[in-house]
Amino acid sequence: MSERRIVDLLYWLVVSLCIVIGVLGIFSIGMPFLLIGATLGVVAPFRGERHRFWPPLVAVVLFIAGYVLVAPLGCTTSATISETSAVDVQEGSTTCTNLLGIDYSRPGIYNPPLWPALLAASMAAAAGFVASRILLGRRR
Repeated sequence: MSERRIVDLLYWLVVSLCIVIGVLGIFSIGMPFLLIGATLGVVAPFRGERHRFWPPLVAVVLFIAGYVLVAPLGCTTSATISETSAVDVQEGSTTCTNLLGIDYSRPGIYNPPLWPALLAASMAAAAGFVASRILLGRRR
């Protein structure tokens, strides 16, 4: 077996492994693996062209990193009941944490928005794509 065929086989093995892990773990940690595996599969024809192969991969990795850094990872809701005269009043608050320390806490019971994380992830992906395209384009 030639060296090129071994490299091709290993490449597609990595792609397949990422996709399988992504599908099996879709409800926990699978989505990043699925995205990277799918991207590797799509850019496979451009493996010999660095300026076409790497920018999409950089963009996907930075999208995942941007989302994980900004998205609320864990939320807790607490409620207290205060008895005033004959009426019980329920007061609640939601506290959410993320890796950057952005405060998504609010009074009441609610689900924090995901659009800030998607916006930050999209901006990171676009910046990474453009920067890697420029850097790899200069080296040609």
